[in-house]
Amino acid sequence: MGLDYIRAQAGKSWRKRWNGGLDRLKAPTLLDLTMSEAARTVTAQLNAGSRIKAGETLIVQTAADGLIVSDGLRAIGRVANPSPELTTTIRDSGGYAEGTLQRVGLFGDTAEITLK
Repeated sequence: MGLDYIRAQAGKSWRKRWNGGLDRLKAPTLLDLTMSEAARTVTAQLNAGSRIKAGETLIVQTAADGLIVSDGLRAIGRVANPSPELTTTIRDSGGYAEGTLQRVGLFGDTAEITLK
C-alpha cells in the first residue's frame, strides 16, 4: 500500500506526469505579488516635541551619522542606521529626498516615512 500501489493505479509514471511541472510552478498566477517599484520605508526617531501628522511631506537628507528628517527648515528627527543602498541613493540624488509620513508611533517617538 505504498509507492507501488500508487504507481499501479495511476497508469503513468511520476516523471511523465510531472513533465513540465516545474515550468508550470514558475509561471505567474493570479495570486503572485509583483512590485513595480522598490518600496523604501524607514523608521525615524523623532525629537521631543515634534508635532507631525500622517500624510505630511518631509525632507530626508544625509548627515555624518545617518539621515536627518526635517519639516521645512526645522529638524524633527533622524534615522540612525540607514541601509548603505539608501544612503548612496540619497547622496547620488543631491543629498536630499522627499518622503511622506505614513504613521507615527504609539508614543510619538518614532515615525515611518516612505521615500520617493
